[in-house]
Amino acid sequence: MTEIEIEISNDFLPISMEQLSLIQKYLDIKKYEESNHNLVNMILWLEWYPLFCVEEDNYLLLLGIHEGELFIYMPLCEDEYFDEAILKAKSIFDKYGVNFVLSCFTKEAMDKVLKLFPGYCACPARESYDYVYSVEKLKTFAGKKLQKKRNHLNAFYKEYENRFVYEKMSQENIKECKEFLENWKADSDDDFLQAERRGVQRILDLFGKINYSGGCIRVDGEVKAFAIGSKLSDRMCQENIEKADSEIRGLYQAMMKEFLSHEFSDFEYVNREDDMGYDNIRQAKMAYHPEFMIEKYRLCREGEANDQES
Repeated sequence: MTEIEIEISNDFLPISMEQLSLIQKYLDIKKYEESNHNLVNMILWLEWYPLFCVEEDNYLLLLGIHEGELFIYMPLCEDEYFDEAILKAKSIFDKYGVNFVLSCFTKEAMDKVLKLFPGYCACPARESYDYVYSVEKLKTFAGKKLQKKRNHLNAFYKEYENRFVYEKMSQENIKECKEFLENWKADSDDDFLQAERRGVQRILDLFGKINYSGGCIRVDGEVKAFAIGSKLSDRMCQENIEKADSEIRGLYQAMMKEFLSHEFSDFEYVNREDDMGYDNIRQAKMAYHPEFMIEKYRLCREGEANDQES
């Protein structure tokens, strides 16, 4: 543990299995459509972003740490308690003598914060913007804009028409999904990627214990792709995880289409998260033509260079 982790753990609870249902209860109250305010996402990245919580009478605060820096997520509460929660959060940062850092705040939430703290301004965090798509469009791949993706999809269906099957994730196939994950990018020396693999393993281990839906595709009897998603709001789901054998043309497109068609068909939108600032991921996400982006902001002092957006 880092020095700041040890220090704050004296006052706040490190997230454990016992707190997961508590966090989900508060997430269900607010129903943020932002991808980081999602239990599956939080558990997935626990190794990269250690998480702590403090519950008060009317709200729950989630504190994270990244590269030794303390930050706070948007408060989990009814709107009427937002200001109270933010003021409590500020007192926590003041207590530890660290900068007041807000992570993944939407424009609406940041506007509320700025009313409380004159002298600050909002800096856009473009690398954290969420890409939101029409579920219907990704179930059909219809239209000229998705023609190239549809070509890949059709190539898969033509080649593997009688050789693939979609299955809902279950206790019967979860072991095979884990075995597929063990071989996925196993030889990569990318620390971030390997942390992600371990995070996905945690999510698979929690199958049936937290709320998410999953599905997999078998090709010639073997699991070659799987996806996991969860509910954000009444209209929006989130695709948290999508892994596939990249050697099979069109498999990623097929996994997306089959997964949304079987597990989230009744939702209007799917949040496919951010691009983390990687150009190749940004290009890949833009190629699916999002319906809109969910903008996110950091809190900056007045006069700081606003060079976040690119």
